[in-house]
Amino acid sequence: MKSFKIYPILWIVLFCLGFPSEVSGQYIRKETVGGKTYAVIYADGLAGAAQWGTGIKMMRNGTTIRHQVSKGNSGNLAVNDRIPFRFIVATEDVGNNDRNWMTMQGVNDGGNNENSDFATTANTGCRWYGATGSPGAGRKWRVPTQRELQLMWMFREPIGLVYKDKPMEEPGKTKRYWSSTEKGTDQAWFFEFAPGMPYCDTQAKSMANGMVRCVSWNLQINLLLNNMKQ
Repeated sequence: MKSFKIYPILWIVLFCLGFPSEVSGQYIRKETVGGKTYAVIYADGLAGAAQWGTGIKMMRNGTTIRHQVSKGNSGNLAVNDRIPFRFIVATEDVGNNDRNWMTMQGVNDGGNNENSDFATTANTGCRWYGATGSPGAGRKWRVPTQRELQLMWMFREPIGLVYKDKPMEEPGKTKRYWSSTEKGTDQAWFFEFAPGMPYCDTQAKSMANGMVRCVSWNLQINLLLNNMKQ
């Protein structure tokens, strides 16, 4: 089992995403989960106030719980406030800088509101990724939060070592990854993966110029791992 640790964080990443002050407790491992090899990011070394425990559910109705940077939509849990104890990074992208935010979420409605849930669903994006016959079949996948996507950028090189044929950062290419974190009613955060300086911002959810690298969080496995540590 190979493990990588990263301690320093670029100031520009802190500026973009406002990461918690204690950032040295994350690491990534190459693991076999359900018979498949994945890059798995852990945050169990963070202070308790900076990570979500194993009993927290990040999904509802097949998508990441709707939220803004520092609050939940219409009373939802503010899932972007902390990092999950553990999450799995998908083996490949969905889209190629050609999908809008709603498509990546797996919904049909425009999402131009701050409602707690989406009105309709579609077999697209991360919802499609976990469907029968799709690359991630057998697991539930979702669009990462802004903070999760930051960790994925931090660990982009080890992710590329695990997924050598389908890295998140590629020479000569800028890949714009959607996060599930919204800004107001009609915008959402994205993060560009490209050689050199990182870039993050918001744009209209309707812009069809992004992609997603889905994530998964298996509660039962998390509970088992947490019990083993005690």
